[in-house]
Amino acid sequence: MNSTLAEAKVIYRQGLERAKRSHWYKKLERRYRKVDGYEPFFTVSKSLAYQLFIFESFESEVPKSVLINQITSDFSWTLTICSAWQLAHNPFPVWWLHKNLFNAFDESDLPKIIADLKMPVPFGIIMLPRDRIINPDGDQCDWVFFQHLPQGFKLPDIQFGSITISSDMPAKYDQLRWVTILRSGVAYVNTVRLLGDQIIRGDFEINNGRILGSNEDLNLEEQFLLRIEKIVIQTLLYLQIRPDDLTTPAISTKNQGFSKKTSKNGFLNPLIIGQQFQPKTERVSTSPHSIHASPRTHWRRGHWRRVALGEQRQEREWRWIQPVLVNG
Repeated sequence: MNSTLAEAKVIYRQGLERAKRSHWYKKLERRYRKVDGYEPFFTVSKSLAYQLFIFESFESEVPKSVLINQITSDFSWTLTICSAWQLAHNPFPVWWLHKNLFNAFDESDLPKIIADLKMPVPFGIIMLPRDRIINPDGDQCDWVFFQHLPQGFKLPDIQFGSITISSDMPAKYDQLRWVTILRSGVAYVNTVRLLGDQIIRGDFEINNGRILGSNEDLNLEEQFLLRIEKIVIQTLLYLQIRPDDLTTPAISTKNQGFSKKTSKNGFLNPLIIGQQFQPKTERVSTSPHSIHASPRTHWRRGHWRRVALGEQRQEREWRWIQPVLVNG
């Protein structure tokens, strides 16, 4: 049954509260200390637990053949469920992307080619500053799950009672997948193939639960997804060149996000990407006798490039030319 956007939000909020009482929520929740300017992590846990809770409810009510057909015909739903399942059954890192670093990524261009993208972990979650990435319906993107599937890797099968979700064949190409669930419950997923120096984007998928009144402009939706993708890829590139800039506000860590160190009140300390990052600014002054006004505040955009290193310059390494806020 279709529902309006307002009705869907009410139904989703009610479902979140039910999911919070489920065993899935207990598997996914991490007691992270609250970080100002970001959604608390329990909102992520509830969103992911909801996906598994709803699927489990369907499994007990819908005939097995019908449910399997629904799964295999809805890529976005399948990938969202599989991602939530993996997080519920495995340790995973959670990183908070610092606001200043997010702004700098937003003002930088992705390279046209990506080679030698070294993943620090197989999968994890990046927490994004609040109210920075908003979809065409005005809904917030607060976090994104990413996963690296190297060539030849095959995801394990997933078991829900009598239902088995078999993964695809071993990956033919090096891939980067990501999933996010917005505050309204709308899920977005995409897969990026990394073929040598090329980026090949798959057709993005949206699971909006057949909500009436939601945006139908695919160009706007695609721009929204590309912005998320740009932030994810730049975050991974940054960790490749600055693995030391992954810290808690008070305690350094060497384990890339799996720390069990807790603060005095028993909460886990969040891991911040870009805690040491310093934005670049530049002041352009004009001569007192100049007839030209000072340029307005603007960004000189940043970009990424690979430089030759080593003996006979055979090695390649990423460099980030940071954006500069001129007259800021």
